[in-house]
Amino acid sequence: MKHFIGNSQSSVTEEFFKSCEEELNKVNLFYSEKLSEAHKRLATFGIVAQEVSGSKVQGDNCVIKVFPPTKRRRTNLKLIKMAVGELYLSLAFLQKYQEFNYKCFCKITIMYDAKFGCERGLKWRNERLETSLLNTDRGKYEHLMSKLETFMIQLEGGDKLRAIKRLEIPPLDKTPKVGVWIMFRIGFACGLIMALLTTIAFRVLNETDLELLKPQLQLYKGSFLLIEFLFLIGLNLYCFNISEINHTVIFGLDPRDHLSYYHIFEMVGGLTVCWCTSVLASLHPPVLSVPQQLHPLLFHSFLLFLLLNPFSMFHTRARHWLMITMSKVLAAPFQPVGFTECWLADQFNSLSPLFLGLRDLLCFYTYQISWRDMWSDSSLSAVNLDCGWYSMAITCLIQCFPPWLRFAQCLRCFWDTGHTLHLLNAGKYFTVFLMVTFAGLYNIARERSAPLVEGRIYLYIWAMATCTGVLVTVSWDLRMDWGLLQGNGLLKDELVFSQQSYYYAAMLADVLLRVSWAINILLAQMKDSAAAATASALLAQLEVLRRFIWNLFRLENEQLKNCERCCAVRDFCNIWRHLEKDQDVLSKDHHKIITRTTICCLPRPNHRVKETKLPVRGTDAEIDPCI
Repeated sequence: MKHFIGNSQSSVTEEFFKSCEEELNKVNLFYSEKLSEAHKRLATFGIVAQEVSGSKVQGDNCVIKVFPPTKRRRTNLKLIKMAVGELYLSLAFLQKYQEFNYKCFCKITIMYDAKFGCERGLKWRNERLETSLLNTDRGKYEHLMSKLETFMIQLEGGDKLRAIKRLEIPPLDKTPKVGVWIMFRIGFACGLIMALLTTIAFRVLNETDLELLKPQLQLYKGSFLLIEFLFLIGLNLYCFNISEINHTVIFGLDPRDHLSYYHIFEMVGGLTVCWCTSVLASLHPPVLSVPQQLHPLLFHSFLLFLLLNPFSMFHTRARHWLMITMSKVLAAPFQPVGFTECWLADQFNSLSPLFLGLRDLLCFYTYQISWRDMWSDSSLSAVNLDCGWYSMAITCLIQCFPPWLRFAQCLRCFWDTGHTLHLLNAGKYFTVFLMVTFAGLYNIARERSAPLVEGRIYLYIWAMATCTGVLVTVSWDLRMDWGLLQGNGLLKDELVFSQQSYYYAAMLADVLLRVSWAINILLAQMKDSAAAATASALLAQLEVLRRFIWNLFRLENEQLKNCERCCAVRDFCNIWRHLEKDQDVLSKDHHKIITRTTICCLPRPNHRVKETKLPVRGTDAEIDPCI
């Protein structure tokens, strides 16, 4: 019996240390690969020191040659600073990766010795762990980080404070650091919103004729949908934060300076207060002695000013990022497409009622309002929001515009990659064109009292196109966008969210809300039906809710792809290609950074990096962001 127990313990010992050896080899290989990659990229930075700098400048113990700046050099300099910051951040992650794995190996071998009452674990640590790259090369990343600090000081013209700010390691704990005043403003806005909504509810309930309120509903429903969308985006960011989904890397945001969900909620609170105030002023025009027709125009003009104002206020960098991304979305057929552009175009597909609301607003102030009699007693209830005989055509074009953006992006991705999967994705959006077209033909036939057979034909074709479109879009959502239906029941092997019930509930909600989205395409064109207009307004809110659910699982799937590629920071692929191309062109003597013997270094930032489990190995395969 003792012999049997001894053999069993010996086999367990061999299996345990064999597993430790295999895992240590994997970790050493990953660690050495990342160090080599950092060495290569740091050497690439030295190549362009002459290209991005001007006349000879002497800083604190650093001398570089500086050339007259040009627009191209300034652009390259900005991108290189961003790339240096990302490489510095990746080295900080690598430092935590080394420390975390070293401590794990130490703890597990100590626990082994305590369990079996021997010193085999101590012997393995001394012979294998202490002599491995994980321990012997621990000073290399510090040396590389010191070089990056020196290089950043040179790029900033010797300004250490600016270099410190650019290389600051952002705190990666779950709760973002926000000021007390932001929390106060959010709470104050919530209380004010409750009071304003209560006042609006009393005003509506005391109205004898609810038909008088329909013009306000139609003019304000687009802006209300936008506010609801922004609130759900903030909720998305909160869910990403607690689920450890790195959306800053997915969207290519600056991890040191980007909006948190607190900022989004603050923005939503302020916009909601303004929306409620405008609605109340429109319901009580004599109070402010302002024509009732002007209140919706003033509110929407205020929204446009907040987006386009050139002053350094209201999250300037975030607005600048949004405008640039929107311009790339609109230029989809003419330039390469990334994940961010595809994601934003998908959001536009759920905001078609917002564009229709803006169309109603434009039609009202262009064709229906009398500017000369603005200060008369006329009210919004005295006019309608019809744009004329071409109203149906404009509605169809607006409904086709967001899917056209994604359709064009898919064609561009096919042009760039040659993957036929992009053509299938483009076909998915082509079904939306068919749904909108036949819905419009049916409504035109219904409005002009066409023969019953003609209207039925259009309705049946629309129904077939809708069934096809819903089936295709739901299948694409579940299989391609969310990565489900791949095993583990109807789910997938790796899940980010803790409960499987979340995935099944989201799958059911996606099917039902996709059906409501398809029905809303038909109802949004029925301008002569009050019931259809009311139902369309309610279904538009549900579509925004569906997009909130879609965002959660779409970014979860993208997070898992980034983990497969060991992607933890932004990668400036174009910059690396540009610098490596310059390496072949520039002379070797011309692209050295001249420094004195005493190297100027930054005080080491506090590396508060969350200890997360990094993947051991990554794949070099490029995952297409357009799919």
